[in-house]
Amino acid sequence: MLFLAGCASVPSYQKYVGPVSASGGTGPNRETFQTLWEDRTVYFGRGTSGRGSGIFGTGFSALGGPGASAAGFPLDIAATFMDSLLLEAGFKHYSSLLEMSPQEQADFREAYQRRYDPAHHILIWCRLRTTWAELHLNLDRWNIFIEVQDDELNQYEPVEILEEQQIARPAMMEVPFEFEPGQGPARRQVHQKSMMLCFPRRDLLNNPVLSSKAKTLKLVFQENTDQKTKAEGTWVLRK
Repeated sequence: MLFLAGCASVPSYQKYVGPVSASGGTGPNRETFQTLWEDRTVYFGRGTSGRGSGIFGTGFSALGGPGASAAGFPLDIAATFMDSLLLEAGFKHYSSLLEMSPQEQADFREAYQRRYDPAHHILIWCRLRTTWAELHLNLDRWNIFIEVQDDELNQYEPVEILEEQQIARPAMMEVPFEFEPGQGPARRQVHQKSMMLCFPRRDLLNNPVLSSKAKTLKLVFQENTDQKTKAEGTWVLRK
């Protein structure tokens, strides 16, 4: 579905990832999975505190990186563009890490593809954190969509959002938030949620959403009740 969005209140954080194949094919991979993960992860919103961790699907996990801060927006957002190169590196990395047999590798790949269907979906893994009230993690509060810039600027809603199970109780934890002289670091509760955003790979006319002309892919979180409360992260596909 296509729809219009309001003005941004938080500057878009951009990261160059280079051209991607609209067909979802894979190319040669000489980079590690961790490097590819970091290269394809953008951090935006209120701001991240150091390095973060996340898990998605049937065993993929990785470390993220630092991001910028923005006052007035309730969420820290880490979003990873799951292109075919990263997916293939992830399959190989976890097959080796868990010492899978050939049959287990095939089952692992099949289970992942059955759950997320990357052949028909543009996949973006997302981790949300907030030190505000936990209700800000309620997805009903947010319009979530992507903008793809090519010859035009088109917007697409996710066809499915798959929330992920958390590990080691990360949804609510106590972490240092700010330092108070004479009192040590103040501590605030951090609430967290992880999910896979599944966007259509083809539009209503059966044209690829990420065609060879696509210049940028932008992920937008916009509050339903206030269109000016919005944050964006952008992957630059073509300079």
